[in-house]
Amino acid sequence: MSRSVIGRHCGAALLAIACAICSDSVLATLAIEKPAVNGRAAAEYARSIRSIAGERVVVLANKPAGEAPRRARTLSRASAPVIAVPGPAEGQAGYVHYFLLRLPDGSTEVQIGIETHDQQIAWSFPEVGAVVSRFIDGAVVDAGGKDFEIWHLYGLRPFPDDASMAALRKALPGRIRNWTERNIPYCDDDGPDRRCMSCLGFVMRVLFPGRASEYPDVPRDFQRVVAGERYTTHDLLLYLTGLYELPSREARMRRIARLSVPDNLRADLSTLVRTMRPVAAAPAAGAGPAASAAQKPPAAGARERKKL
Repeated sequence: MSRSVIGRHCGAALLAIACAICSDSVLATLAIEKPAVNGRAAAEYARSIRSIAGERVVVLANKPAGEAPRRARTLSRASAPVIAVPGPAEGQAGYVHYFLLRLPDGSTEVQIGIETHDQQIAWSFPEVGAVVSRFIDGAVVDAGGKDFEIWHLYGLRPFPDDASMAALRKALPGRIRNWTERNIPYCDDDGPDRRCMSCLGFVMRVLFPGRASEYPDVPRDFQRVVAGERYTTHDLLLYLTGLYELPSREARMRRIARLSVPDNLRADLSTLVRTMRPVAAAPAAGAGPAASAAQKPPAAGARERKKL
C-alpha cells in the first residue's frame, strides 16, 4: 500500500525462497538473484528516498460505523526514544521495516512490511499479494514474471511502550495469517470496499486491526494529524518517530537532532520535516486552537496520488 524498504543477507545465486510464520501459515515462494550493488546504485537509492519519490496514499476510511475506539496511551511518542534497526534480529517481531523498491519500469517507490518472530517479512508485495517471505536486501526479486530490485533502509519499533509491544507480539501470528491465508492480491487502490491490499494497508491492518470492519482503526492521534481522506507511508514514518506530536518545524528538528538513529533515517526525517507544508486539521477533542494547525509532507506526483 505504500513504498518502503527491505532486509539483508541473501545468497548470490538464483534460488527459491520459501517462508512461513508458523506451521500452518501460507508459504510464499520468490525467485531472488543477488545483483551487483555498487556505490553508484547505493547513491541512487539515497537520492530517491531523499527526493520524496515513491509515496502512495491510502483512503482514510477507518471508521465506517462511528468514531474509532479511543486507545489507551501510556507513553508519548514525542518524548520516547526511537528504536531503529538495520535489519532483522531476534526479539524484533512486529518491527516495521522500510524498503526501497525499483519497479520493472525503472521507477522507485517505498515498500513496507512487518518482521515476524522468525526474522522473516510479512507484507503485500506487487504481483504476489499478502505473503510471508524471507527478509531480502540488495536483491532482484522475480514476482509474477517481473523483476523488482529491493534495498533495505531501516526498521522501526512501532510502539514506544512495552505493554503495547507485548500485545502486538502475542497477536502477530494470528493477525498475519488472517491475511496471508486468504490469498489477497496486491493493489495500489486499497480502501474499505476493495478486496485487495497495498503494503501500507497490510501493515496498518496488522498494527491497528479494525474492530467494526476489516479496515484498520487508525489511532486517534494519528487520524487527527493526517486529517483528510488519505495518508501515506511518510505519514506513518513521521507518526512512529513522534514528530507529528510536536507543534512546529523547529521542535521537530530539535527532536531529530537528539535521536540516536542511523544517519539515513535522520536524513530522511529531516527532509520530510523541512518539506512539510501547513494544512488545516481537525482539532482533537478538548484541544486548543494551536492543535488545529498541522503540517503535512509535500504532495507527491500524479503517479503517486492514486488512492490505495
